Order: sequence, then C-alpha cells, then structure tokens
Amino acid sequence: MVAIVESISLLISIIATAMIAFTSFYGYLKVESKTLLREGIAFLIIMLGLLSDFITPYLGFYFEAVGFLLIGLEHIKELNENLTPLVIIPYIAGGTIAIFFSLYAGIETLIYYQKTRRLTNLLVGTGLILVSFSIFMQIITYFTTLGYIFQALGYLIMLSSLVR
Repeated sequence: MVAIVESISLLISIIATAMIAFTSFYGYLKVESKTLLREGIAFLIIMLGLLSDFITPYLGFYFEAVGFLLIGLEHIKELNENLTPLVIIPYIAGGTIAIFFSLYAGIETLIYYQKTRRLTNLLVGTGLILVSFSIFMQIITYFTTLGYIFQALGYLIMLSSLVR
C-alpha cells in the first residue's frame, strides 16, 4: 500500500513538473522571455530527477538540486543581488543540496512576493517550501511516503499558480 501511495504521489509530481515546464516553454515561444526559458529548463531537469527516482532512489536529488539552483539563480538575477549566499560544498549529499536550493528559491520567491504582492509568487514560494520539506522527509527514510505526498502537493500548488 505504501509503495502505491509513493508511486502515485511521484507520478503526480512528474506530471505537474512536466506541465510547468511545458507552460514555461510555451510562454517563452509566445513572448520570447528568457526567464521563462530558464524556468522551463529548470523544471525539465527537476522532472528528469523525479523520473530517475523510479530507477535509482536518491539519484534524482542531484537533478533536482541543479533545477532548484537554476530557479534560485533566476531570482537572484531578477533582484540584482550578488551570489555570495550560495556556498556549494562539493561533498554534500544531493538531497542536502536539493533542500538548500529549493528552500533558497522558495524564500527568494516569498521575499519577491513581499515586494510585488502577486498571488502567483505566494503560490510558487509556498510550493517550493513544501518541496524542500518533502525532500527532507524523504531523506529521513521513515517518512518517505509522507515526503512524496508533500512533494506532490508542492508541485500542484506551483502548477495552480499557472492555471488560475
């Protein structure tokens, strides 16, 4: 039963990230925004990481870390901040890096929400925080199923900001 819930939650996360990536690429084609292109690439990489979880557990964290890094760097670029808060220690496990970057991107998005008061930023920031919490839950092996559920909820919240 637990494996079924994990698989369904993971499948929901894959579908949600694929839809976010597709919507970002579609937006890029319509308005030629490089930000949408980079966001599409980031969510495509995150989706590949989620797909790799079906093959090799925990390998996906490395893909997700790169995707969240791209999202975090995009926010830094938008806010014209420097890159000093990003300290990468190469020997840290992929899950820890994925937590760091997803949490960083979520916090940056919520800070941006404080400036713009746009509901979209609040939803994306909340979704990213939930995803970082889900990665933490997945690292603690006792709560893997709950982690996948939080992950699916986080990606669905981010997706809801696009379809509203």
